[in-house]
Amino acid sequence: MNFEMTPRQKHVYDTVGALGRERFAPRAAKHDVEASTPLENLRDLYDAGLLGLTISEDLGGMGSGTAGKDPLLYLLAVEQTSRSCMSTGHCVHIHCHGAHYIDKVGTPSQREKILGGVIKHGHLLNATGSEPGRTARGLYSLVTTAEPVQGGYRVNGLKNYASLGDDVEYNLIFAGIKDRALPDGHVGLLIPRGAPGLTSLPGSWNPIGMRGSTSPSLKLDNCFVSDEQVLGAPGIYPRERWQAKFHLGFAAQYLGGSEGIFDLLVEYLPKRGTASDPYAQMRMGEIRIGIDSVRWLVYRAAWLWSQGDMQQAELFSMTAKHRAIENAVLTMDRAAQIAGSSSFWADSAMSRFFRDMRIQTLHENLDKTAATLGKFHLGQPFDTTTRL
Repeated sequence: MNFEMTPRQKHVYDTVGALGRERFAPRAAKHDVEASTPLENLRDLYDAGLLGLTISEDLGGMGSGTAGKDPLLYLLAVEQTSRSCMSTGHCVHIHCHGAHYIDKVGTPSQREKILGGVIKHGHLLNATGSEPGRTARGLYSLVTTAEPVQGGYRVNGLKNYASLGDDVEYNLIFAGIKDRALPDGHVGLLIPRGAPGLTSLPGSWNPIGMRGSTSPSLKLDNCFVSDEQVLGAPGIYPRERWQAKFHLGFAAQYLGGSEGIFDLLVEYLPKRGTASDPYAQMRMGEIRIGIDSVRWLVYRAAWLWSQGDMQQAELFSMTAKHRAIENAVLTMDRAAQIAGSSSFWADSAMSRFFRDMRIQTLHENLDKTAATLGKFHLGQPFDTTTRL
C-alpha cells in the first residue's frame, strides 16, 4: 500500500479543503439556524468538477466509490467537507452514494439520463431506505410497499431521514414488493422531483444537530413508478451487500468532524492563554494521535476495496468506522476539558461541531459493529451490512 496521495487525490483534498475554509465554514451557522440545505456549497463543488466523484469516467465522472477505480477519492472530499461543515459533508456522502449505486446498477439509459444530469447540470441524488420502526424490524423489512401494476409499481408508505429529499432530481426509494419474500421482495425505485403522490412533510426535520443536512420525511400515496424507473433487479441491494459499501462514508465524516474540532482548538487555546499549559498540550496530543490513527485506518480500508477481497474490505471498513466513532466521542470529551464552557455559547462553531458530531455518531451502532467483527473472528455467522 502506498501511503502517498496520487496527484488527483491531492487535488481533491486540497481543493475541497480550501472551499471548506473559505466558503463552507462561513456559511455553516446560517444553515444550522435555518435547518436549510447548503445548496450553494454543493454548487461550489459542482463548479469545481466534484459532484461526479463516484460516477464512472465514461460518463465524465471521476470513477471513485467502493466499487470504482479509486475508492479513496470521494472519501477525501467527504472528510475535508466535514472538517468545515459536517452537514455539508453528509450531503456529499449521500449524493455520492446515490450516484455510485445508480452508476453500478442502472441501465445504460438510466445512467445516461440521470448521471448525465449530475455531470452537465449539477443535479443532486440520494438513496433512502430508512422509515419509522425499521431499526426494530430489520434493515430490509420495509413497511413501504410497491404493488405491481400494469407498467410499473404503485407505491405507498412513509420514509424518514430522506437526506436531500427536497432538493434532489431523483429520490431513490427502497420499498418492499407486496406479497414477495425477502430478499427478492426488496426493490429500488427512482422517483423524479414533483412526482404525483410524493410529498415532503413540513416540519419533519428539526434535530439539535446536523440541521443543514436537511432530511425530511417523505410520504408516498399511490405514487406510480414506471418500469423504466425501477433500479436494478429486485433483491440486488441486499444480495450484493450494498449497505456494507457505505460504512466508510460515515467514517470519513467522523474523521473530518474530529479534525474540525482540532482546528478550532488550535485557533482558540492561544487566545485563551492556555497553549503553554501542560494539561492542554497533553490533550491536544491525544486528540491528534486519535485523528491520525483513524485517518490511516480509513485510507487502508479504502485501499482494500481495490484489492478484490470484498469480505476483507467490508470487515476492515467496519473496523475503521468503529474506531472513527470511538475517536469522535473521545475527541469531544478531551476538547471540552481544555476549551472550557466559554467556548460553548449556543452560536459558536465549537457548539455546532459538538451537536453535529453527537447526532451523527448515533446513526451507527457501535456495539453491533464490534459484535459483527467478533462473530467473524470466532467463526460464527455474521452480516457486514448490519449497522443499526
